[in-house]
Formats: sequence, structure tokens, C-alpha cells
Amino acid sequence: MELSRTIASMAIVLGVILAAGYGYAYGEASEPAAAPKQTVQERITEREAQRREAMKQHQERKEEFARRCTKPAVLSASELEACRAAYRRL
Repeated sequence: MELSRTIASMAIVLGVILAAGYGYAYGEASEPAAAPKQTVQERITEREAQRREAMKQHQERKEEFARRCTKPAVLSASELEACRAAYRRL
């Protein structure tokens, strides 16, 4: 009688362990699914868009520098300061 109780207890414990492991393996007890990973092509496309934006901003800064600093006449103090500020942003 004692042996049958021990075997029954072990079977119940084993059943609980297996049930808990089964739920964990299929994600019932785990965190929600993470966002899908980016593909290589998506990363390249994103990087290229960032590069184009940076080049656009750089071109705008160059144009501002040229507009402020390339004048045939002598620059006034305020114009000279604006030219220096544009050069620092370049």
C-alpha cells in the first residue's frame, strides 16, 4: 500500500511538472512576442534615407554659407558675424 501511494504521488508530481513545462514551451507563460526583425534590405533602405537627409541638410548649410559670405563688397560687422556662424554650422 505504501508503495502504491509513493508511485501515485510521483505520477502526480511528474504530471504537474510536465504540464508547467508544456505551457512554458508554447509561450503561455512567456513574454509577448517581440516585434519582427528588420530585414537586411529594410536596414539598407533606412540607412540610405538617413544619408540622403544628411546630405540635404549639408547642402542647405553650404548654400547658406555661400549666400552670407560671398559678397563682392566688404562685409559689415553683423554680416561678418552671420558669416562666421554659418561657417561654424557647416
